[in-house]
Amino acid sequence: MDSLFSLEYLIQQLNTKPIAGNTRSSIEKFLEILDKPKINLNELKKLSNLGVPDDIKGLRSLVWKLLLGYLPVDRTKWNSTIRTNIEIYEQFCNDLIKSKLQKQMTESNEYEDQENKQNKNQDHPLNKSQQSIWKSFFDDQVIWEEVEKDTVRTRAELSFFVSPTQIPNKYPVYFRTQCRRERRLAKDYEHRHYDVLTRILFIYAKLNPAIRYVQGMNELLAPLYYVFYSDTNELFLQSVESDAFFCFTIFMADAKDSFLRALDDSQDGIKSKMNNLNTLLRIHEIEIWDNLQKQGIHPQFYSLRWIMLYLTQEFELHGVFILWDSILSHSNKNEYLLFLCLSIIKELKPSLLLDDFTDIMEGLQQVGKIQVEKILQIVSQIYQHN
Repeated sequence: MDSLFSLEYLIQQLNTKPIAGNTRSSIEKFLEILDKPKINLNELKKLSNLGVPDDIKGLRSLVWKLLLGYLPVDRTKWNSTIRTNIEIYEQFCNDLIKSKLQKQMTESNEYEDQENKQNKNQDHPLNKSQQSIWKSFFDDQVIWEEVEKDTVRTRAELSFFVSPTQIPNKYPVYFRTQCRRERRLAKDYEHRHYDVLTRILFIYAKLNPAIRYVQGMNELLAPLYYVFYSDTNELFLQSVESDAFFCFTIFMADAKDSFLRALDDSQDGIKSKMNNLNTLLRIHEIEIWDNLQKQGIHPQFYSLRWIMLYLTQEFELHGVFILWDSILSHSNKNEYLLFLCLSIIKELKPSLLLDDFTDIMEGLQQVGKIQVEKILQIVSQIYQHN
């Protein structure tokens, strides 16, 4: 029988850090739930909905993995789950990056050796056949560069994502992207956090060709990766990248429809979600709704980014963590997200009742100034749990 996953790394922090009384009490409640052989997920959701304390490193990381369903409720299975998923992810990287690139480089060398022999059957960089290693390489390079253009700018207000990472670089990349050319010229050979984001999103795109990569997905991955990298548990530090990949994949099961242009006009598409928010606004705040209609301010003017990116771009990262504690605590994340957006609008009410289009739009740009705790207070009063 597998042994229980140890929580000693969390308990030790609680016993050695000076932590305020209310926060200490909250952490103790989390540890009481997590210290059971089988986790009561409903109790964990109720507690997490109020926010996960930041004072204990690794607590939020563990809670999010449970809320997403990545870790099973049976605590004896955590170690094996993590180690199995490390192996699966490494196999993805080997199949989709390492071995393919090694084969391409071998083919390249063979081509150069035989070029003078005019071997017409040899694969070469201009070969457009679907079976060509070179064509596959260049197609992958396009995807990698699309992803990298965004990951290098992820949360630009922070230095974290452009900083070197302690995660080993097991998969050297031979793609000749603009970013990589500039880094070579600058003799920058560091393995940086955005390199890890790029690899995760590239693997996701390759495994999900119907979705591939769409701009903004990096902003959904960023909170997960940042939280997991901030963990202190030895096993979790080994699995940061694989954990982030699988948790992102789980999260995208709820988020992906907003990124699929083919679904824009469907009931699950982004247009439908914006219309649903508009309907909620008409029901709960007819005065605001009526004024926005008169001023010609349509939902897509302000809510497209809110909904697609789960409010990640409206608040500083710490505020996003608190909101996501609550979002991940709900089974119907998309529905709950709309009520969070409605709560933001309610809080902005005075500025949304003005008579000038420009003034109202400026008011809608002030979302980041709202305390996230206030948003959660409002949503708790209007959201009906299913």
